[in-house]
Formats: sequence, structure tokens, C-alpha cells
Amino acid sequence: MRDRLEQLLGELVARDSVNPVWNAGPGEKGVAEFIVSELTKAGLKPTVQDIGSGRANVVATISGAGSAQSVLLNAHMDVVGTEDMDDPFSQRREGDKLYGRGAYDMKGSAAIMLALAEHFSDHLPPGDVHLTFVADEEDLSLGMERLIENWLPTLSQPPAAGIFMEPTEEQIGICHKGFAWYEMTITGKASHGSLPQEGVDAAQPLGSAIAEIAKIQSELHHRALHPLLGYATLHIGTVEGGSALPVIAAESKLTWERRILPGEERKSLSDELKRVAGAADAFPGKHSVAARELFYRPPHSLDAAVEIIRRLQSAAPSAELKGMSYWADSALGAAAGIPSVLFGPIGHGAHAIDEWVSLSSLVRVYESLLRLITTMDKSYSD
Repeated sequence: MRDRLEQLLGELVARDSVNPVWNAGPGEKGVAEFIVSELTKAGLKPTVQDIGSGRANVVATISGAGSAQSVLLNAHMDVVGTEDMDDPFSQRREGDKLYGRGAYDMKGSAAIMLALAEHFSDHLPPGDVHLTFVADEEDLSLGMERLIENWLPTLSQPPAAGIFMEPTEEQIGICHKGFAWYEMTITGKASHGSLPQEGVDAAQPLGSAIAEIAKIQSELHHRALHPLLGYATLHIGTVEGGSALPVIAAESKLTWERRILPGEERKSLSDELKRVAGAADAFPGKHSVAARELFYRPPHSLDAAVEIIRRLQSAAPSAELKGMSYWADSALGAAAGIPSVLFGPIGHGAHAIDEWVSLSSLVRVYESLLRLITTMDKSYSD
């Protein structure tokens, strides 16, 4: 299995699937075609789910031999950009480390799913196993959204559990933060710098808004720590304003991101947005302020007593329950009613130039999931 996982990952890495938002990458088409081919060889009938602009999800179901609870496995096919990387789509091995763009985040997990499909072509699992390879997780998660909207309703019953195979260092991720993006635009009036009285400065009110963001951040750090995720945070993303040095700025713009803990109400986020906009609006002058939420994704948390967690702990006894620092498609799976956890391999360099995944860890994760799936018809205490 070790050699097969290395081979599968090499084929996946070789197919450029950079998300189009990252330097106009080609998207997932090439890697999706390879996945379809491998699933077909394993005797499955994969479905390609078009999400527009030539991008797609791939879904296949391994039909179980019995009536055990079903499991959904998930990996995203897109990867981030390759700036400053040497030969990012050629896998290379250094000891136990397999290098290449997407090896860690998260084509290693896709390779595990393909290897499981091959295994179950000869040994049917006790219940259905849904293999879901989705697009666009590195941007807006359009692939997972489409999966929930168009594929999930076609099932006779929803999966009993979802395992989202983001790299978790072989730990079990039971929670992660959500996030929201905000934008504020301040409009003034341009004038020559020698005649400021004829203009309305749109740049100076940014200082008041930034100071309010810093105040909110301080307040968040004085709240109780989440036991696995720490503090809620927010940070400034971009600051823009002005057109030239001797010109009073006619417009400025500020964007910021808020990372959200489980249990935080969306209304409290709206109140923060109003505070930041209000601080800018209160700055003396005739400028106008417009603020809005650009995008929102919910946080996710699963009770440690849920059955899939107990089963996964039994299949991977050394795994600890952890909170993940990143957002993942598991939040959308949970929102659709699927008890969702994260579990994946050890590695390094997600979004970095030295991305690698541990080959021995790929094997261990494969073996853990094989144990989990093949024992879904038994009590997790057996």
C-alpha cells in the first residue's frame, strides 16, 4: 500500500489544479478526470457534478454489503498558487517526505480515498461509503455548497457521519473557527493639497476605524478562552486610499476579517461592524461611510460523545481530540445535518513553498479509515 499511495499522490500532484482565484489557475478539471478514471477502474460509477466555468465535483458511492451506517469521506481537489516554487507539479521524495503542491493540502487525502476505493472493489464494506472530491475549498467552497444542494437530497438517507480529511497531524478535529469578511468604503471629495478647504478627506477617518478594530480585538482577548480554539480574533486585510500625494483623498477603503468561535452569535458580529463604521462616521467632516459584510462561513463544533468520534478513536487509538486553526468544508457538512469531523495526515507547508506530506502517515490514516469503515456494523466498544 505504501508504494501505491506514493504513486497515486504523484499522479494527483502532477495535475495542475490551482484554484482560479490564485493567479488564474486552471481549476480542478484535470485532476477530476484522473479521479474519475481511477474510480471507474475500481468498478465504481462516478458522477461528475458541474459547478460552472469548467469546474466540477466528483462523487462516487461504494455500495455496502449490509445495512451498516454510511460514511462520507471528503477531500478538496483545488490547491493554492505556486509562486516561488521549483517544479511544483513534480512529486519528489526525501526520506518519508513527499513534496509537491497539494501533497499535504490535500491531495494526500484524495490518494487515500482512491486507495480505499481500490480495496473495496474486492471487499465490500458493511455500509455505503460516499467518496466526495470537491472543488473550490481554497476560495468560497462552491463545490461543497453544490454537493449539499444537488447531491445530498438524492440519497435515500443522509450519511451517518462525514470525515473531512484535511491534514490534522493524525489528530481528530472536532471544532474549528468560522470567519467573516467585511468592507468599509469612505467617500469624500478630492481637492488640491494646497486647498484642503475645498475637499473632504476620506483617508483620515480610517484612523478612527482602525482604532476601533484594535479596541474590539482587545475586548475579544479579555473573554474566556475556548478550550481548543483559543480566542476569537480579527485583523485588517487591506487599506486603500487616495490617488496622489498632493491630492486630498476622495475615497478610501478598509477590509478586515473576523475569526469566529463556536457559540458566537451573528448579531454580535453585526454590532462590531456598526461600531467600526460608526467610528469612521463620527470623525469630523462631511464624508460618507458605507460598510457591509462580504462573506460569512460558520464555525463548527461537534460534541465529543458523538458516535463517529468514538468510532474514530477506536480506529486510531493514538489520536487526540483537537481544535483546528483553519476553516474547512466540515462546517457546511455539519450545517446540512451530517455529524462531521476532521482527520488526516501529518505534513507541513500548506500554502507554503516547502509543502510535503508524510508517506508513513498516509499509510496510517489509510489503515485507520479502513478499520473504521469495516467495523461500522459493530458496536464501537467491541
